[in-house]
Amino acid sequence: MKSAPIAPSPSRDIDLVTLRLFVAALEEGSLARAAARENIVPSAVSKRMSELEEILGVPLLERGVKGVQATVAGAALAVQARLLLQGMGRMRAEMAGFATGVRGQIRLAVSVAALSGELPAYIQSFRRTHPQIDLSLLEDTTQEAFRAVLEGAADIAVGSDFGHEGLQVFPWEHCVLAAVVPGQHLLADYDILDYAQLLPFEQIELNRENGISGVLEQTAREAGVTRRISARVSAHETICMLVARGLGVAVVPLYLQARHTHLDIRFIPLSGPWASTPVCIAVKDASALSPAAWVLLNHLGVPAPDS
Repeated sequence: MKSAPIAPSPSRDIDLVTLRLFVAALEEGSLARAAARENIVPSAVSKRMSELEEILGVPLLERGVKGVQATVAGAALAVQARLLLQGMGRMRAEMAGFATGVRGQIRLAVSVAALSGELPAYIQSFRRTHPQIDLSLLEDTTQEAFRAVLEGAADIAVGSDFGHEGLQVFPWEHCVLAAVVPGQHLLADYDILDYAQLLPFEQIELNRENGISGVLEQTAREAGVTRRISARVSAHETICMLVARGLGVAVVPLYLQARHTHLDIRFIPLSGPWASTPVCIAVKDASALSPAAWVLLNHLGVPAPDS
């Protein structure tokens, strides 16, 4: 039987529930089975199908004693409805990913010293195991890394445990400091040194303010000695190279020793209360962090709030 034309109602919207019921009716071949599948009464399905045909102004289903089947228009709508429902499913899955930390963006600010240690290995493994989280890295001094979190330019900072007022801090690792001197230096045969023993010699340090340089400056003032800085450079690796060339002595993280066995330099552990410097993870408000940020914190060994 030829279906009578229907006047369209373009001002009315088509909702996703109705489209899902329409697809279910076609797949089940029956309004009653579609209703059972979607846990709704058959009369409500029938009413929604009639309203859908009214909205579009065209018959969509041919009803018979054996059930329903799509008209030509209904078959065309079914293609579009399935694409739309699949797209909505993907959207929900992606948004659920953001909510659980599977997806997201993290801005991580780190100090030079932290980036010279084990942190890059953690970052690499995090990116490998969470490829859908976009982790951007900002390298700066400890003070600037912490300031970035305070000012909202970064979500998490990792740096020496100095000057983190206004931030929530989680202890992470310790950075053991050492004097690095040329292999033939007067101090090269010592097994341990006090920083004061380095003060008579020209020193090389990073060219930006950092937490440990402030401690060294304070130690020199307390000893009544003015530090003599022969060079300020951008990286610890450059410091070690210049020490090997005799331009001065320096204080660097002890873990650099394993990377510079090819240079004629000696790494000598330092004594003193700050010779093992705590490295911390700092955030502005842990309770306001995104799920993705907490995934990174968990990866770094910081327990979630409810664990």
